Amino acid sequence: MRDINIDNTPLSEKIAETLRDYIMRGSLRPGERLTEPKLSSMLGISRTPIREALRLLENEGFIDIFPRRGAVVSDITAKDVDEIFVIKTKLESLAAKLSVAFLTDLDIKRLSELNDKMGRYAESKNVVSLIKLNAEFHNIFIDKSNNSRLIKFIESLNKQFKRVTAYSFTELGRIKKVLEEHQQIIEAFAKRDADMVEILVDRHVHNGWNFIRSRIEQKISN
Repeated sequence: MRDINIDNTPLSEKIAETLRDYIMRGSLRPGERLTEPKLSSMLGISRTPIREALRLLENEGFIDIFPRRGAVVSDITAKDVDEIFVIKTKLESLAAKLSVAFLTDLDIKRLSELNDKMGRYAESKNVVSLIKLNAEFHNIFIDKSNNSRLIKFIESLNKQFKRVTAYSFTELGRIKKVLEEHQQIIEAFAKRDADMVEILVDRHVHNGWNFIRSRIEQKISN
């Protein structure tokens, strides 16, 4: 396995990025155990940042951690993606439509700032940062839907969503498309056009669904 390039990013995130890449490329297969001693020896790094990296990957759905068994690479299928996205598409577009009545000018400005920041990470394909910024972008209008039950449903769904989201931020062409779609959504919010916001968010999530599903199928065929 390749060495980790240490920069200003926390070591645990660099380890998570490396392991995430191996999982997505299939070098680490579903069901494979990731023990701390094995990873420590493999990467030449102490166990503490490895333990933190495994917790990050568990939160993103890349691994499952079991008592006495340790970390195991989780599996994800095209069916899993379909089941998540068919719900996410409807719920998130509804949240976006409802939020139009409650978003402030400062909220819309923040959406624009987040999208600009994502643009600065695009060329480097910094998956960890892009996932975080993308989640923050979407959470602004989800939280402003002013519907606590809807927010909880989406939060529960998104715990299973982080892993599949990563595929959208591994190819520059898709990253740029995400940024363009975000910009269209921002402009619709600025116009207070609730119907257009709903259409654009629905289309945005559907596009992500199609892209991610194609990558999952490609990985399976390989």
